[in-house]
Amino acid sequence: MRYRAILSTALLIMGFSVLAQAPVTRSFEVANTFDRSALKFVIEAVANVDPMANVTYSDDMRIVQVKSAQLSEVEMRTAIEGTGLQLREGLADLSTYLPVADPTAPPVYVVSGNEVEDQERYRTAVDTWNATHPEQPYSVTPIHSNDR
Repeated sequence: MRYRAILSTALLIMGFSVLAQAPVTRSFEVANTFDRSALKFVIEAVANVDPMANVTYSDDMRIVQVKSAQLSEVEMRTAIEGTGLQLREGLADLSTYLPVADPTAPPVYVVSGNEVEDQERYRTAVDTWNATHPEQPYSVTPIHSNDR
């Protein structure tokens, strides 16, 4: 009986520690576009602070995303600005970069970071497409979701 309480307490503590270490992705908007050589320095600066961090960027080189379980927003910002990049205040609002749905084009799954909204937006686009193009139906399950 006593061991059951100890075991459940240990499992509870381990569960909270796993949640506390979950990685967080933060998006920063750069004041001016940057090139790949500057990106190399950003990746190196962030890796110097947290070797397990992941740095990604947008195609137009205006957004830098850092995914880390250890770094705070201030530490990420300090590492990026230490390379000479000027960041805009606050975090980037990625919803402003979502493409406008074109009813004449096939549906495209766009990843914004909010999977529930992404799925709903894609499902709506597929339903619209399938209603207007019954000869070319699309599945409501995005192709990349089949890999799970």
